[in-house]
Amino acid sequence: MATEKRRDIQFSRYSNLRLPVHAFFLQPGDVHLYYTCLEQVRNQVLTDLYYRILSLEERETVRKIKSAEKRHENLVTKALARFVLARYCGMEPEAVRFAKGPHGKPALLPGISPLPVRFNLSHCKGLAGCAVTLDADIGLDMEHQNRCVNLDLARRFFSQPEIMQLEKTQDPGGRKALFLKLWTLKEAYVKAVGKGLSMGLDQFSFDFDRGRPEIRFLSEQAETAGTWHFFSFTLLDRCTAAAGVRSVRKKRPVIHVHACIPFDTIRFQGQIP
Repeated sequence: MATEKRRDIQFSRYSNLRLPVHAFFLQPGDVHLYYTCLEQVRNQVLTDLYYRILSLEERETVRKIKSAEKRHENLVTKALARFVLARYCGMEPEAVRFAKGPHGKPALLPGISPLPVRFNLSHCKGLAGCAVTLDADIGLDMEHQNRCVNLDLARRFFSQPEIMQLEKTQDPGGRKALFLKLWTLKEAYVKAVGKGLSMGLDQFSFDFDRGRPEIRFLSEQAETAGTWHFFSFTLLDRCTAAAGVRSVRKKRPVIHVHACIPFDTIRFQGQIP
């Protein structure tokens, strides 16, 4: 991950907070990724604030989750989304409004922002993430590296070229790393197009022949691979992550990565070219 000098942001108080809108300017073609380490969010003042900025429906959804760990994960993910999106939309977090696509993909309510902000969320064990860009479809996926994987799962969901890649990888650790890399890339794609797992994961494939992940469509589709840019990377040495961006711009985006505790700190971590 490339680095550059960037000022961190710290919030000295939680009440009556006014957000530093556009503290990091989002340029066309860029992607900003914010991730939160859930174990660092245990301050009761913060978690109470997170509940307050949610909608009534979101609060009920969180409170109905029986597992304390999953409830915390859901709360922080929702608060992270509102905190981040409010910074780019120029409004208070509780004023952010969402809509859902036909397959449940979240989006900003049309007309709520003067900018064409698009986003996607993901979480895995101990981590929540929010990726933001302008006027481009985006998908984000994260998987903890302690996840159990096997070739049977790949044979069920992956394309034949991907299965062959895995079968040729003899080292168990290398095979698991490749599985997670492929899985997160495929999830990032289906989340970006807004169809989720309703579409067959075996209908497209990823290869790394040119050093970067590239998508290959295995059947005739309206899609073309040339508008897509994919990224595969690691967060905190324990999470395999992937992002997919579909844009009219041919130039490859740059991902600007930030560690973030909503309403507490934002620390710039570097760039993924």
